[in-house]
Amino acid sequence: MWTVLWAALLCAVWVGSTEAQIAFKGHLSELRIKELNELALRLEHSINPEKYACDNYFDYVCSRNRPLFSIMGHMPQMTDLIQLLTQLQNDPEQFEAKQKLIDFFISCNTLKSLQDCYRETFEYFKPLFGYIITKDMNEATSHELHDFLKVLNRVTNRIKTMFSSYSSPMWNRLDTYKTKFKTPSIYFYVGDLNREYADLRIYRESYEHNLRNLDLHRRRNSTYEFGVQRTMLDWSLYLHQSRNKPMSYYYATFTVHLYMTVFNITERNRDFTRFREQVECLNLPQYVNVLDEARMLAVIYLQSFRHAWKDYNDWLAMDPVQQQIDDHENTILRAYQLSNKRLFFTLYAQNFCEFGKELAEHVFYLGLKESPDFFMSYSCGYQRETDMRCI
Repeated sequence: MWTVLWAALLCAVWVGSTEAQIAFKGHLSELRIKELNELALRLEHSINPEKYACDNYFDYVCSRNRPLFSIMGHMPQMTDLIQLLTQLQNDPEQFEAKQKLIDFFISCNTLKSLQDCYRETFEYFKPLFGYIITKDMNEATSHELHDFLKVLNRVTNRIKTMFSSYSSPMWNRLDTYKTKFKTPSIYFYVGDLNREYADLRIYRESYEHNLRNLDLHRRRNSTYEFGVQRTMLDWSLYLHQSRNKPMSYYYATFTVHLYMTVFNITERNRDFTRFREQVECLNLPQYVNVLDEARMLAVIYLQSFRHAWKDYNDWLAMDPVQQQIDDHENTILRAYQLSNKRLFFTLYAQNFCEFGKELAEHVFYLGLKESPDFFMSYSCGYQRETDMRCI
């Protein structure tokens, strides 16, 4: 009976469809054009059109209080969650961890709405979503994985060049991640997932008990909360959420994330006297200057934005085809008063809405305020507030 109920719950809200053939217009597939329009529409509803970007960028991108994205992606939309859970249900592989996910979903729906249960099932059983996302995925058959690895290769090669004299275990970890993510499914084998949830007790009739058991499991037993498994899981989920999106999305989110990770190490190990001189040159507000951590974050995010933006522009310039793709995408985005540059700036800025206006404007947005492209993109006139020679 429970199996029939589970299938009915899925069928009630999702009817899958398959694409027999993907059509293209120029260099863009119909799927990519569709995703670009949907992304632009969501951003259009997130941005506050009553605010002027040149006066106060925080108010422009954050004051509606509906930022959509974070450095490593976002909660999948409901249609995506339903589709993934349906694929997992229809997957012929039957195993213990999957049955526990199903049992939890059923217990949740005795007290909460279907949408709430989809979200909670995703939060507590992310490794199983990693399993269905990466199953049969490899660089030869997945253009998303191919594009992702190209971005990763470019960034890691540049980092090695920039810090050739700086020794850090991070460089070896990046090489390891890059190699292993060519076949991400190796981190989500059925046997590994069964071991992950082996000690977890799930009861179809007791949602509250299940929540307590899952919270305890994540704190004490989960192997996907730290280390390489956590990175592979985060990247797999990000890859799914990024499918068919423009490269401006990858560079504003994933590339920035990588640079933040690197500069968080290198900047904290620099000569303090030299660092203090550079921060003074930035003319940061007094309330930032008096806090060592705020000054450090200002430099980390300035460097991260600057290098991610340069990488994006270098990528555009290296191949005429990339520029043609960018031009085509900008033609589509123009209907929403957007462009790939504005997408990049908005996606970057929305990472920091939660920190409030003062910190965002004077710590996290320093890179924006030194960029001529930012001011030109919004027709502000060039009014750089920081001195690029400082750092």
